[in-house]
Amino acid sequence: MNIVKIEHQPIYISGPVRNPGSFKYVDGMTVMHAIAQAGGMTAKSVEPWQRVEIARQIERLKTGLTDLKRISSRTEVLRGVRDSVKVASIDTPVLGVDQDAQRLLNEETWQRQLVTTSRDAQHDSYAKAVTNAQADLDLRQARVGNYDATIRVRQDRLASVENLAKNKLVTSIELTRAQSELTESEDRKQQAIIDVESAKQRLAAAKQDLDRDRIEGKIEIEKSAADAEKTLSTALKTTESDLEIFRAMVSSNDAGDIAFEIVRAGPDGVVVEPATEESVLQPGDLVKVH
Repeated sequence: MNIVKIEHQPIYISGPVRNPGSFKYVDGMTVMHAIAQAGGMTAKSVEPWQRVEIARQIERLKTGLTDLKRISSRTEVLRGVRDSVKVASIDTPVLGVDQDAQRLLNEETWQRQLVTTSRDAQHDSYAKAVTNAQADLDLRQARVGNYDATIRVRQDRLASVENLAKNKLVTSIELTRAQSELTESEDRKQQAIIDVESAKQRLAAAKQDLDRDRIEGKIEIEKSAADAEKTLSTALKTTESDLEIFRAMVSSNDAGDIAFEIVRAGPDGVVVEPATEESVLQPGDLVKVH
């Protein structure tokens, strides 16, 4: 008994593979097997203008990520001040924990402390003005009380002098002097009362300044935090958009867009059929990779 070894026609492969050409056919061979025998796919060539655009996009991404980290740090610091929460560390929306972001957080914290120190000094100035105005009011009200005591003494003295004058025990000059002293004390009391009212107005104005400063400080931090959050949202969307553009650029060379065709000789002539990596080949097939 003689065993005859049957030699099949080879298969052929062309297109962006490492070693296009003819290869020995094996039963059950698929398009994927043929590509593997040809050394696998080669990357699509990149045009010079594409390299330039990719490089520009990379620089745009680097700049965007740097801006994003700084904006994230500023936003976290402002949120912490607004919510009375101390921020010790930060996770960037894209990169997560990042040492550079931590450095930026420390810088933003220091910058905010400068603003806070300035505002605290201003607030302390308003608070001191209230304290001084209250002390001035207390002093002037005490003076009114002193004049009340003086007036009572001089009223008693005038009454005594008037009795003595009726009995002609003192001269009219003494009576006139007692009356003048009482009038002078009453006039000074009236001026003191006017001064008290002025002191009350100054105290009210000082308290208004203090309250206004407190409200303005609250509004400033809330507005700053809201603006930072809005800026962060915009920067995040921009960075994500730039990242998607970059991914689209580099994925243009991936094998995901590769198409396959099988050119096969049949009884009625040559037939071209679309194929996939799993398509089974026959001896003599030509695999075209596009």
